[in-house]
Amino acid sequence: MTYDTTSKVALAQQIAAQISAEASAGKVVLATDLDPPVVPPGDVGVFLQTGQGVVTLPPGFTVDLVQTAGNAALMGNGSDNQAILSGSATNLTFVETGGSGTVVAGGGNNRFQVGGPGSWSLNTGSGNDVIAALGGGANTIHAGGGNNAIQLGSGSDLVVSIGDDSIQGGSGNATVDASNASSDFVRGGSGNLLFLGGSGGATILGGTGSDTYFGSAGTVSGAQLVIGGSAGNNLLYAGDGAATLMGGGNNDQLYAYGASNQVLMAAGGNETLSAVLSGGNDSLHAGGGSDQLLGGTGNDTFVGGSGTATVNAGSGSDVYTFIKGQAGGSELVQGVYDASGIKINLQGYGHGEVNAALASQVTTPAGVTISLSDGTKVTFQDVTALHHSNFI
Repeated sequence: MTYDTTSKVALAQQIAAQISAEASAGKVVLATDLDPPVVPPGDVGVFLQTGQGVVTLPPGFTVDLVQTAGNAALMGNGSDNQAILSGSATNLTFVETGGSGTVVAGGGNNRFQVGGPGSWSLNTGSGNDVIAALGGGANTIHAGGGNNAIQLGSGSDLVVSIGDDSIQGGSGNATVDASNASSDFVRGGSGNLLFLGGSGGATILGGTGSDTYFGSAGTVSGAQLVIGGSAGNNLLYAGDGAATLMGGGNNDQLYAYGASNQVLMAAGGNETLSAVLSGGNDSLHAGGGSDQLLGGTGNDTFVGGSGTATVNAGSGSDVYTFIKGQAGGSELVQGVYDASGIKINLQGYGHGEVNAALASQVTTPAGVTISLSDGTKVTFQDVTALHHSNFI
């Protein structure tokens, strides 16, 4: 049997070496597609599958060697520690409702479905594969370089992605290592998700759990769109390159990174949006909760929301934007000591809004506060007055 990646060759060789050692000890019972013998206790049954069509792995056999060109379908027998090997010339379908073990497939278009409480290692090549790890075990999925569709279940699963993969999370906790992936689309389930990004693009739609996302601190060719899970407590770090991070619930933490222009958007909870690690011109959008917005060294844009936001201005030339219909809350801006550098952008308001805002300003020892027609209140701490020149 041949394989299209060196990692699959190494894994197949490990299994073959184990079979060889057991054969040398006289512990292997070999059978082909017809009339398999009974496997004595303590021995290993090795089944050689040479024909196309559907085959059920006989009782007592835990090893299946699929040596056929074209399509082959295998039904597992529920045993633990199964080993299934097929080469790059085979499109393998493997279905198992229990048991545990390892499947190593070559570069064909493969279809795997495993379930039950046992753990599986599922490995494919460069074909376009469909993998459903629906059980409760700790499954490891090494998808190949094709366009792969992966469904996860209730177990604690690890997916190593190197292709263009679509991944659906389940009720268990999942880790996706996309360090070497081309691109990934992930839809979260009810479990928690840890995603490690690489140079490819990523789209992550959080489910009802909590998500942790680390983008790549290197060259990123694709855009990153990450929406945290609705359970909140999401930790989202953008990598280098274009990125849009959106919170999903309460106590989220969103971080811009690198020199690219990135977008951080709060949901309805109490969230922290930070551009402190970024040198780009980032956009930080407050939401409906009590949010902290932290500026960086770039020329950042802070967009007001319907909740209560505290803005710590960065060292760049920042803009404070309020959009009628999306604002309505209160905002406290700290860290601005020169009023001439304040730039306020009002969108969707009437032509007389600037004059009305200036007429509404109230100065206290804490700073100056202006009011907008939709109920928005903005306070610039340590600033005594605003002027027409402060409005864009």
